[in-house]
Amino acid sequence: SESLSFMADFMAAATGFCLTVEQKACLPTTLSILKSQHGFSRVVFWGKLHGQQSDYLIAQGYGGPDMETTDKLAASGELTIAEFFSTLKSIPKKSYRLGMDGVTWTQLPPVDDILTKKFDEWQRSLFEKGQSFTPLRGGNADHKYQFMTKTGPPATEGGDPTDEQKELTEEERLAWMVHEVDTACSVVPAGAYVLLSTQQVVANDFYKGLSISESLMLDSYLHLRKPVRLESKPVSERAGLAKSTRFLDSVADDLPKGSW
Repeated sequence: SESLSFMADFMAAATGFCLTVEQKACLPTTLSILKSQHGFSRVVFWGKLHGQQSDYLIAQGYGGPDMETTDKLAASGELTIAEFFSTLKSIPKKSYRLGMDGVTWTQLPPVDDILTKKFDEWQRSLFEKGQSFTPLRGGNADHKYQFMTKTGPPATEGGDPTDEQKELTEEERLAWMVHEVDTACSVVPAGAYVLLSTQQVVANDFYKGLSISESLMLDSYLHLRKPVRLESKPVSERAGLAKSTRFLDSVADDLPKGSW
């Protein structure tokens, strides 16, 4: 609770946004309940997303009992260097939003190809109307954003596309926003998490922090997401990486260079 209060005060000083006294008081208890109910090894307060009527408080859980991989190849340990860095399917974490009662946490839907396509279609409909963004309503995660999209046969088959009405819920928007922020900004120091031979990502109990010299190097910080750049590196370069702690993308590889 002291850590949560410190971080909330720090963010308030940096951004001007903060948690209310009531939110600071209830979050430590509700986060503990979320951790025990789902058996997570770790639960963190992710942040606040602002809505027009009310705000959404988001938390994430890591290392639940149902997040174990069933990949037989990975579990066998018989992996080449090239295979090892491509078998990790995702970082085992789940996102939740706090209900209006200040106690109940509801899991956000996973961001899969279907949701990604729907979100892209909704954004395209906004652009066609001359809009680039519309704020969250807040207070009603079941609110539906209705939009029109073109459907029909491929251009090579002829025929005219038809208009189809679709819906995107506020909860799906929340899931997408958290996913996009995580993809770009969820960063941890190298060594804070380790990859087990069973392809489980867990917090490193023996991690003691970075040295002063390491903390000044961009290569010491990694994206806590499914690696997307490691597979493109030469096998010879990947062979020199520590498989248990260097299995994630380094922020030093981000484009454009100097963005960090």
